[in-house]
Amino acid sequence: MISQNRTFRVVGPLAVIALLGTILGPGLARSQVGAEVSSQPEPPRANPSTRGDGTAASRPGQSADEQAVRAVDEAFVRAYNQGDSKALAALFTEDAEAVEAEGDHLQGRDQIERRLADTFAASPGVTIALEIGSIRFLSPDVAQEEGRTIVRPTQDTRLAQPYTVLYVKRGGRWLISSVREEADPLVRPHDRLKDLEWMIGDWVDEASDSQVRVNCRWSEDGNFLIRSFTVRQQGKPVMTVSQRIGWDPLARRIRSWEFDSEGGFGEGTWSRDGDRWLVKHTGARPEGVAASSTNILIRERSDLVRWSSTDRVLGEASIPGAQAYVMVRVPPPPRTPPRVQAGPSTSPNPTRSPR
Repeated sequence: MISQNRTFRVVGPLAVIALLGTILGPGLARSQVGAEVSSQPEPPRANPSTRGDGTAASRPGQSADEQAVRAVDEAFVRAYNQGDSKALAALFTEDAEAVEAEGDHLQGRDQIERRLADTFAASPGVTIALEIGSIRFLSPDVAQEEGRTIVRPTQDTRLAQPYTVLYVKRGGRWLISSVREEADPLVRPHDRLKDLEWMIGDWVDEASDSQVRVNCRWSEDGNFLIRSFTVRQQGKPVMTVSQRIGWDPLARRIRSWEFDSEGGFGEGTWSRDGDRWLVKHTGARPEGVAASSTNILIRERSDLVRWSSTDRVLGEASIPGAQAYVMVRVPPPPRTPPRVQAGPSTSPNPTRSPR
């Protein structure tokens, strides 16, 4: 879907489609805020264990090791609610891993710390509580904990996510070795896309002789984000693109499907890489030529997104170099002040007698 013959700034439908990608949203295992918005009573869980402050509660009869594991849970909640990514990272082993429900994989303490820092920067004041379902000791030095996180990115929003944590005992200290989020069957497709809600509205990328204008909105059922593109060259429309963004429950990823006015089509798979989103696009030109690209999106401000396209292939030929664009949000039109209707006149009516 990349055409080398086009002369306007956005080179081919695939380049246009790539501008539709998503950007930074909170999400580390145990801090994913794209999870369920709990609007219904939750099903009962085996032996949940939380205190009013969100930390794990001790119970009589616990072994010293179980109490130590629960103490790590308490330290995790305290540091998370203080937005302290360094203190949180210190609770992990150097080679720890975290696998998010969407499939994104974080390897090593440093990468986990960066993701946590990104989460706190994107959602200031976010808090967490743990509902511990069970702690099982697989060996004297390995324990497995299962439960559910309750994340509150705002005071009025409550998001839940099942998790499994593997603890290991090293040098007499229990540390987190692995965190794995699990898909929650109760999460609606709408809630999976909440991190992308910032895209709703009108956006534009302009050059001296070309313009790309984008409108993003929720579908009527609320389960998809729909984007409409209009490409103009020298003031005349030369292409339109329609895209639908949704949750793929089989691949457990956000995906997009696109169709352009020339008869081409494509799809994209999105994954997060630190503070960037990578969008892997594949598609077909109407003449039957395959195309692909890797697109990188960085949301710098609420009203500005930078996008670049690399690894572009058309048929069997690689297209050298990269393309970069900036999309800015179109401000809403100024409100028109309401018209003031004239009230009844207090002056004498000249057509009638003052009697």
